[in-house]
Amino acid sequence: MISKSLLSGAVAALSLASIGAAQSFQRLGACPTLGCVFPPDQTDFLAGQFFDIRLEVHAPVNGSEATGRSTPDTAFSFSIARQGRRAQSAPALFNIAEPPLERWNFTYFEDYFARDADTPVFVNVASKIYRRVALYEPGDYTATLTYNNGSKTTASWLVRDLVQVKKTKNIVLFIGLERMTTNMISAARLIAHQTVNGRYQSLMQMDQFPVLGHQMTHSIDSFITDSANSATALYSGHKSSVNALGVYRDSSPDVFDDPRVESIAEIFQRLTSGGVGIVSTAYIADATPGAFTAHTADRGEYGAVVDSYLNGAVNYTWTNWTGPDVLFGGGAEQFFPGEESYQGQDYYQLFGDRGYNVVLNNTALSSTPNDAKTLGIFSTSNLPVWLDRNVYKNNLNRGNSPDGTKANATDVPGLKQMTLKAIDILNARHRKEGWFLMAEAASIDKQMHALDYDRALGDLLELDDTVKNTFAKLKELGSDKETLVLVTSDHGHGFDVAGSVDTQYLDAQEADREKRNAVGIYEEAGLSQYVIPGDAQDTSSLQFSEGAAFPANWDPRYTLFSAVGANPDRRENYQVHKSGPRRPTVNTTDDEDDYIVNPRDAVTGFLMNGSLPVDAAQGVHSLTDVPVFAQGPCQELFGGVYNNIDLFFNMAACLGLARTK
Repeated sequence: MISKSLLSGAVAALSLASIGAAQSFQRLGACPTLGCVFPPDQTDFLAGQFFDIRLEVHAPVNGSEATGRSTPDTAFSFSIARQGRRAQSAPALFNIAEPPLERWNFTYFEDYFARDADTPVFVNVASKIYRRVALYEPGDYTATLTYNNGSKTTASWLVRDLVQVKKTKNIVLFIGLERMTTNMISAARLIAHQTVNGRYQSLMQMDQFPVLGHQMTHSIDSFITDSANSATALYSGHKSSVNALGVYRDSSPDVFDDPRVESIAEIFQRLTSGGVGIVSTAYIADATPGAFTAHTADRGEYGAVVDSYLNGAVNYTWTNWTGPDVLFGGGAEQFFPGEESYQGQDYYQLFGDRGYNVVLNNTALSSTPNDAKTLGIFSTSNLPVWLDRNVYKNNLNRGNSPDGTKANATDVPGLKQMTLKAIDILNARHRKEGWFLMAEAASIDKQMHALDYDRALGDLLELDDTVKNTFAKLKELGSDKETLVLVTSDHGHGFDVAGSVDTQYLDAQEADREKRNAVGIYEEAGLSQYVIPGDAQDTSSLQFSEGAAFPANWDPRYTLFSAVGANPDRRENYQVHKSGPRRPTVNTTDDEDDYIVNPRDAVTGFLMNGSLPVDAAQGVHSLTDVPVFAQGPCQELFGGVYNNIDLFFNMAACLGLARTK
């Protein structure tokens, strides 16, 4: 579905917005004029969704936008008008008090030349913010900021007209990070499912979904997104800026005062008292899980993210959040007391004091009762990936135990174990009210950043296996007809496969240009060797087989000729990294922003020049649309091509979350 407001203001805004949005450095994203309104132009709302309104008037002291007025207008005014009705001030419309005036300043660079010359623009700001308001009546609205003797900034808003009928009781939302583009799925299918004369003899679970759509991933002020603002779009229906969680990023120095938007987890719990589950193979304070409850311009405020799971927003009145029923993942360093936990507190104890069962390994997870809220933290940092948990198990010796003793975390659940247990708990606690579960296969993305394609593919196949077992679990519980299952991503990495590599031939060559002759393209690509078991007596060829879900051999002679579109300098030999997750670059100089090829990585391979700036240690995200797989009640809403915010509105429609009064 395309927002009605998407086209209505496009022509008027094109010339101005394109100038402000195309530059490398922006004074403030989504604010091309000197008057800023957040939520900005072209914003859609769910009826009854809480949000904040931030107004800013900028006075650049120098630079190309300087007007000679170095003091911002403090007498600005603001009004909101529903189409066909008279405009009202925010206090009159929302029945709230006028907020106090705020003042601050900030600096920014206009372009790369200014950055290199260290000549920033200095900007003075006057601002107000209206907290926790909502629009209940569907329709088009115009928000107008008037400043500087008659200058105006207008924002076209749309409150979507969604039927207030609950069509599904539960939602399982899988986020598969590579994020999981169709190219990545094609590669996973190739290495785990056998073909005969070009026809697959089995399919991935994702191949069997009845509805397939594609979502566009760009953020509010950049066409390349990160996981924070993309998660914000998926969970709230509001686009934001890089690093921002649950807020529109303003220009203030305080990363916790930015204008907030209510997430689907907060709305769902507030309106239905239903259950919420959050599962991730990342550290649980990471952006994708954190965007459910955190509201900050800086995704790196990990301690505050963890605190938000337990306490919600604490610095002013917001949604009454009572905590998730399930919180599973890594990142123990934010839980045991120490330098990295919020204010040095023991969050294991704090969660326990709120009635949570706390489990720290897979054995405890499997035996913990289903009738209580449960916190499960299973390692420091990210959880070990599937390939290391199941094939190269020596790599589990990482001193990453969740109790802070620096012992090895070896009894670690995977995505499947965490997801199925989460469903058991949510079903036991909220069978009547319904529940919402997000399960993230985080290390698909993290291993793609590191250019470790084998580990990324392993975790993608683990995700597919988890989806398969989720359907079986829902059927076992009698919930399959009342649960919508979605599998999607929040961005891509520009990954693809273009052939095969004869690794034995590559290793036997001396010169880099000769090594490149090991690449087979077109007819020389051949067939996948990952589905052919290696010699069981050959200990150099470690194997793992779990039916058709995973490769029979992770170290075949002929591997995939694969790459992403943007890279740092690196060396490639296209072979599995048996000693642990890949590190393609190192910094061997005194300059922390200058990365070179890691001399210990892929030592038999050939050197490949990078295309990214030299301060990039890993690969980066790409523009590509990402798939959305849907099965269950409301599945028909998720076909076609649409914006990432539409995933939120479609889920909200399925759950009947719109409120017109």
